[in-house]
Amino acid sequence: MVEYKEHLNIGLTPDVGVTRSVDKVGDFPRNNEFTLTTTDRKYDRQFYSMYQYRFKDLKERVMQNAVSKWGNGDKKVDGRTLVKQDKILDIKSGEVCWVIGTVFCDLKNKLNIFQDVEKGIDDVLPMVPDNYRSETESESSTSVMLEDESGRAILHNDEYLKNNLLVTGCIVGVLGIEIQAGIFEIMDIAYPSISPQLTMNPTPGNKLILVSGLNIGDDTTSDLRLEMLAQYVRGELGLDVDKENMSQVSRMIIAGDSIEPLAEVRDLSAGDFVTTNNYGSKNISTFNPESAIKLDLFLREILVTLPVLVMPGANDPAEICLPQQPLHKSMFRSSLPLLNGNHLVRATNPQWFEQDSVRILGSSGQNVDDVYRYMSRESSTPENAGKSTLAVMENNIRWQNIVPTAPDTLYCYPYENFDPFLLDETPHVYFVGNQESFQTDMVTNENINVRTISIPKFSTTGEFVVLDLVTLEANVVKIG
Repeated sequence: MVEYKEHLNIGLTPDVGVTRSVDKVGDFPRNNEFTLTTTDRKYDRQFYSMYQYRFKDLKERVMQNAVSKWGNGDKKVDGRTLVKQDKILDIKSGEVCWVIGTVFCDLKNKLNIFQDVEKGIDDVLPMVPDNYRSETESESSTSVMLEDESGRAILHNDEYLKNNLLVTGCIVGVLGIEIQAGIFEIMDIAYPSISPQLTMNPTPGNKLILVSGLNIGDDTTSDLRLEMLAQYVRGELGLDVDKENMSQVSRMIIAGDSIEPLAEVRDLSAGDFVTTNNYGSKNISTFNPESAIKLDLFLREILVTLPVLVMPGANDPAEICLPQQPLHKSMFRSSLPLLNGNHLVRATNPQWFEQDSVRILGSSGQNVDDVYRYMSRESSTPENAGKSTLAVMENNIRWQNIVPTAPDTLYCYPYENFDPFLLDETPHVYFVGNQESFQTDMVTNENINVRTISIPKFSTTGEFVVLDLVTLEANVVKIG
């Protein structure tokens, strides 16, 4: 077996024969939307300017929909004029009005940096809970607030909040009435106007493979399944219809979690430097280096016939802040010469790209997983997870923000006067990786159509997705 250091430091010349034409990925402005150059990364900034940019940008778009729905002092309901208030502090008791603000959810299990400082553990990343709600906390007992620079108001209407998902970071307009000091009864909500969508004109017979959660580790069953996947993609397994299907695939996209993390916690004092935290007070590894070698060799098998785009995920050896930057090139030693072209693409997470005029936006799943933690425990159980994934993705489009909970409960880079997670263009396809099951839907709203795809974890399901770029139909294939 090649030593890991040798694998990283010795240049290998791959014997790779490319047999398919390569469609260029991302020769359009959004290709580098989430890329951070090493010289521009500055972590000494505060998040205030990012919050301000988000609120200012989306407030104008919420205003468009709110005025259309409720008017600007010129509409009435049951004989009562709907009044527009510029600030939450201006809301008057008993007055039917609407106001725009940022949603904030006060949940008992949410991470709290101030508590960590008080306990003296702020130099180690805390374990993220499965759900930010306590065992006894439900939608009706949750404090959902609307806030702006002037103050906060608690939103009230249990049934409405149960049927309309709101999480920390969403910018919305709320119509209602103050029933007592600081308590605002919801009647209706206005979301930001939907961003435009470009026309697509793909080539017939062009398809993509979407796979996530390879979680390559020491398991021999996993190795066998990976080998079968490689053979199937190369057209060496399956019926004639399968081989014909694979011959139309122009690229494979791996949406994160390619490396299986080391789950067990070992005693650091014994010299075994492993922890369940991605990076804690010590910059220590959480993955088996042999897994990286296996990933490299697996990609080499795929690259013989098919271009590949690789995104990092929560379990991969990558920085934890969104947007995650591309996996280091040293992980692809046997295919190193291909990194300079378009055959092997190291992408960010999230990532915008264009394939044959189809605009695609994808994530490795952290943005959806974090929203799960705000939902009721019943909604976020594995049996409901597929349905929940599509619901969250549809709400991402409705909110016009794919990562609203960053930076509150999801680590992200401190952008200055910018928020790259806002949607000022609507993609044709929006996928999320590392979910419990395959689900797909078509979201139609205001003359836009978005194919949403929940990509299952390959390591647990043996499933990947084939997307037809012409019809935007998504079908699942299972490797038994």
